Amino acid sequence: MEGITGRGNLLLRTAADKGNTVSHSDLIHEKPKKLQYSSENVFSIGYDKSLFSSLLLPPQMRTCHYCSLFGSLRCSQCKQIYYCSADCQKKDWPAHSVVCKPIKENVSSNNGGKLPAETEKGVYLKGNSISVDSLKTEERMKKIMLSDLQTLGIKKAMEVQGVVTKFKSPSEFYIQMSSPEVLDQISKLSVKLEDCYANTVIQEQHTAIKGEVCVARCSLDQTWNRALVKDVDILQKKAQVFYIDYGNEENIPLSWIKALHKDIELLLPPCAIKCSFANYDPKAKGWNEDITSFSSQLVGKHCSVTVVDVFEEEMMLSFAVDVVLPDCGDCLDKVPLEIRSDLTPGSNVKGADTPRVAECVSVHIGDAFSGVVSCVQNPEEFFCQQIHNARQLAELQVSLNEHCDRFPSSPAFHPAAGNVCCAQFTEDNLWYRAAVIAYVSEDTVLVGYIDYGNCEVLPLTRLRPMIPRLMNLPAQAIRCTLAGVKPPLGAWTSKAICFMNQLVKDKVFTVKVVDKESYKSVVELVDASVTPVMNISSHFIEKGCAVQELRMALPAIGMSNVKQANEDTTNKRICKWSKLNLKQTVDVVVCTLYNPGEFYCQISNNSELLALNLLNKSLSEYCQKTPPNVFKPENGEPCCAFFSGDGNWYRALVQNITSDGTVKVYFVDYGNVEEVPLDKIRQISSSFLKLPFQGIKCWLSGIKPGKSKWIPEATARFRMYTAGIKLQARVTSLSSDGAGVELIDNSTGHPKVINEILASEKLAVKQVLQDKNNFPNKSVDKKETSLGHWKLIELAIDETVSVCVTEVVSPDLFYAVPVQTKDREQLHRQLIELEGYCKSCKNQPFKPKLGEACCARFSGDGRWYRALVLKASQSVVEVLYADYGNTETLPVSEVLPITDSYLKLPFQTIICSLAGIEKAEWSPLFLDKLKEMLLNKYVTITVRGINGNVTLVTVEKLCENSSLNVADKVVMEGLVKSCNAQKLHAEHQGNGGETKCCCTELKTQLKKHEQILLFLLNKYGNADGFTEMKKLLDH
Repeated sequence: MEGITGRGNLLLRTAADKGNTVSHSDLIHEKPKKLQYSSENVFSIGYDKSLFSSLLLPPQMRTCHYCSLFGSLRCSQCKQIYYCSADCQKKDWPAHSVVCKPIKENVSSNNGGKLPAETEKGVYLKGNSISVDSLKTEERMKKIMLSDLQTLGIKKAMEVQGVVTKFKSPSEFYIQMSSPEVLDQISKLSVKLEDCYANTVIQEQHTAIKGEVCVARCSLDQTWNRALVKDVDILQKKAQVFYIDYGNEENIPLSWIKALHKDIELLLPPCAIKCSFANYDPKAKGWNEDITSFSSQLVGKHCSVTVVDVFEEEMMLSFAVDVVLPDCGDCLDKVPLEIRSDLTPGSNVKGADTPRVAECVSVHIGDAFSGVVSCVQNPEEFFCQQIHNARQLAELQVSLNEHCDRFPSSPAFHPAAGNVCCAQFTEDNLWYRAAVIAYVSEDTVLVGYIDYGNCEVLPLTRLRPMIPRLMNLPAQAIRCTLAGVKPPLGAWTSKAICFMNQLVKDKVFTVKVVDKESYKSVVELVDASVTPVMNISSHFIEKGCAVQELRMALPAIGMSNVKQANEDTTNKRICKWSKLNLKQTVDVVVCTLYNPGEFYCQISNNSELLALNLLNKSLSEYCQKTPPNVFKPENGEPCCAFFSGDGNWYRALVQNITSDGTVKVYFVDYGNVEEVPLDKIRQISSSFLKLPFQGIKCWLSGIKPGKSKWIPEATARFRMYTAGIKLQARVTSLSSDGAGVELIDNSTGHPKVINEILASEKLAVKQVLQDKNNFPNKSVDKKETSLGHWKLIELAIDETVSVCVTEVVSPDLFYAVPVQTKDREQLHRQLIELEGYCKSCKNQPFKPKLGEACCARFSGDGRWYRALVLKASQSVVEVLYADYGNTETLPVSEVLPITDSYLKLPFQTIICSLAGIEKAEWSPLFLDKLKEMLLNKYVTITVRGINGNVTLVTVEKLCENSSLNVADKVVMEGLVKSCNAQKLHAEHQGNGGETKCCCTELKTQLKKHEQILLFLLNKYGNADGFTEMKKLLDH
């Protein structure tokens, strides 16, 4: 089974298909954490690729020159051809040697006339890379530990300069040293690691251990870096690694880890160090009031630290330091908290030629400013600039061009992805600030202009290094999306985008920030230059270019809203809570726990939790602007309350007002209770109450305390089982006070019912529950199996999808899987859960039925997957692997029943039938041709009709400069007949969906031919007319 990464799907193959295997970890696409900086105002493409993600060029797909499958192994001589394996290269050598020969002759004396990528040791995949056999030998060598690396040589009183890359707390943060020697070391290490590891295939997976220094592939940019293994989870096949040269960590699949070679060039000292504030006292006032403030002041900033003490910890050295920020002149850990917030540390140290980050213009919900639209991709993706910064930007441009004109192009300047540099814009040949997004080739890069928002591809000769003084002005491009609109048909048309450009061109708008959406500001654009005043969103809807989008209205609160909040007397009546339904099963996170009989959960719903996070940010901004002592709370009234644990404001209900002036409040989104001083209470606007309260009171059903109340041991055990884990909650009882639930932990691959665990450990006593259903760990004969309870991906008529065709039976039946999968992470988690479930169900009798969903063990890797029964007999069963699109015949013992809990996600396979050809007895020649054109190929399908579970589609393949319609191709070759309009129309009806029949297509073609004839008659002698004809022929 081979993982096709970067294309959004996986194909399952039988064991005979070249013996390829893939692990579950190939499905993992975790959020990247490699880059050193993380801040609200960071403008680092390397850190947050989403800034220009929609403008990135599609990744170049390398295919095997022999079999046309994905291939990443390059011929080491001509370096032009790629293969998927050495076997394919050998088979292709007679043909490729003709092309490769002139280059090969120059080096034939070096390899004795062998294949360019072949040596006596093994297969070389890149010019200087390590061979497969030598890497296998490396696997058996002694593991490298931190003590095997060269020592740092940092001692007490020594001064170190660097960049803060990660801030966890005052007692733990990380600095990447930035001396010229260290920066040169990092550069050389990167080249060496990429050369040794980037294109090397290891047949045996490296077995990493805790404390080992290895080489790990970073999820952000897929580069190989030295890493310290901090923890290994064999069951999940993942490891927590710390990048010792960058100072950050992440969880990655074990398959992304390789052994570090004992090469003197790879055993250099770590470039990042672990630090703590020398005078840190966690009990002292001020230290814990605003950890976020520390993080925002430090992360990404250059600083100088003086080593006060050195500690030897379990894994690595730690340094107690005094931190001095440039332009501040005082040690940060000695400055009182109230003064720290006013510090404005410099953004770069001397000699830092290539800034990695740039602060962005900061805007908040409720802000309004005069601005212009600098770049438009579509109404949901455009950039604004603030007018009041125009003069500073103009002065910056003058300085920038003076700086760049003094420096010639340097062939040694190769800025890394994410770096900020100076770029020469091709339209006016002037210099602007830009961030490198990606390398398109060895000497060209895609850059994004950080003050305007547009992108272009430039040669390296049009780039210059950035200097710190040119980074003082924050990046001016504010990424925006237009409030209240969405495309009528799912995607913005060129007409709508053109209309948007016309509306905003050379106009000054009042820009109102009404919401935040991830990294974008949701804005209203108001044009006051016309009468009546024009709201761009409303105008778009009126002209039919957009439809109204009903967003969850998160509050846009400014100081002008305080009066409105004071006058709001209806808050008690409009409070509402998140609801659970009886017998509902839902993912939850326990946020506050008192005992098994009282705890509070949040439903793990991404959209609502995101809305809550945005609401909390808006709430804090609102409360900081609202003066104290303007609100007298009453019992049961909602309010805003300050939580001392993290220094933020949250929604709360007043429980009691004490005589000493404090207010006992209940934090409604989390469930905890705290006494808060009266001056830390604010009246809440009704705008903040539109989102239901997220904290749901729960208790474990079916059990009770052994005596009159829960003992501390039971509560401690319950806390251990629930801390930081996403759980499944099944609602067994409801009351006005909350919900009785069964909590199931699926994180280990084997479902555990926490209620039953506490009872089995004698920490609780079982109660008799009515209507208690069985869970996956119960016996199979009691499970409800799922004949007909499965579902496929829902596609709309005329929807176009990029797919990979995985199996071709006939034109009436072939299977495909989408290139991009929305539920990728959920599918991966489900595979892990399914594996544990199936192991618990072994040796249970099961008689599969036609069309029934089941679990099937794939012969290629011995793992269990969701499947559909295609044929069944007494001894064997043919199944379709429902998320991968290929089929296999298995013994009945290799299939098991599946429960509905594993069928919530739709099957990823699309069952297809080819539209546009007449039904007939298919000839072997035609079937062979169809398989040649489709099998294992990436194509585009367009839905023409739906008939039950079968989707009628047209199929187009991408050729050199155009696309090829598969049905048209086989009709032209005389292998089949095109179906007539009536039959095609009948096919397209499906489940009531209507599509265009071929009469419409025929009329379009006739119209095109008519225009071409008119051209030949009227414009043949006109040279400009040929452009028109080319457009006609291209359509």
